[in-house]
Amino acid sequence: MTNSPKKNPLDDELLDRLRLSTDARLRLKLVRGLIHSGDAISRLIAGQPFFGLREAEALRSALGDLTDAPFVRAVLNLNGGTRITAHGIENIPETGPVLIASNHPTGPLDFFAHAGPLLERRPDFKVVANADMARFLGPEIIVPVRIDKRTHLNARNPTSSGMHDHLNAGGALLIFGSGRVPVMQDGKLVERSWRPGATRVSRDCGLPIVPAGIDAQNSRYYYGLRNLVRRLSKNEDLALNIASLRFFAELDAQFGGHYQVHYGAPMPSGTEPEELKAAAEALVPHLYADV
Repeated sequence: MTNSPKKNPLDDELLDRLRLSTDARLRLKLVRGLIHSGDAISRLIAGQPFFGLREAEALRSALGDLTDAPFVRAVLNLNGGTRITAHGIENIPETGPVLIASNHPTGPLDFFAHAGPLLERRPDFKVVANADMARFLGPEIIVPVRIDKRTHLNARNPTSSGMHDHLNAGGALLIFGSGRVPVMQDGKLVERSWRPGATRVSRDCGLPIVPAGIDAQNSRYYYGLRNLVRRLSKNEDLALNIASLRFFAELDAQFGGHYQVHYGAPMPSGTEPEELKAAAEALVPHLYADV
């Protein structure tokens, strides 16, 4: 009997982020080689890895089979403990359905920054997140979505159904309005227009929307890599996917820090996306460019 090749703990994540098919193992091996080479050069020059793939895989292995709330708590205890100060948490009711629409300044850190205080206040908290995150976060804490240019969250979409079901059951649900980490221009973040999902679901369920803002951003390495790939390729989607490979290193540097999360006063059911975006960014105005 032939043994299958050993699978690294982040193989599926890399395949998803690079939009490679599950049988593209040779291409994945080549990509891994390039990432490890880049990290080796970065360690030599800067004293730290640029992508941090080896460290991320060691962490994933160390956390074992933890998922859902225990996984979140274990991650927030890394690097001496990550402190989250939640402002306006009283705007999140302790029981009953609540819809939260947040900015999305960094990527994975945004989820953990919310999950810390929200799981304490609302053990039934769920987040709308990319389907590939289910293998880390666990199926009980996310409503999975695969976002691409053709995704529309109508009533027949499984993601939309999952959102409705959770809210109708009295749960707390977090949505990242833009669904994409912003770019940086002249030292300020520029987040793309928000998707209409929060507006539509709030209208369908007759619920107000709590705007939320996280005070955090990624390193200059992340934005530099993303800008470089965008200039060379003229392709923003490719730039985002390549830059997202740095999320492992970003998280390693971010964990152990202190972050502020703000929850604003509830806005009426059906509030339009551009109004929600403005309200969320107004909670952390120094982060965002005036556009």
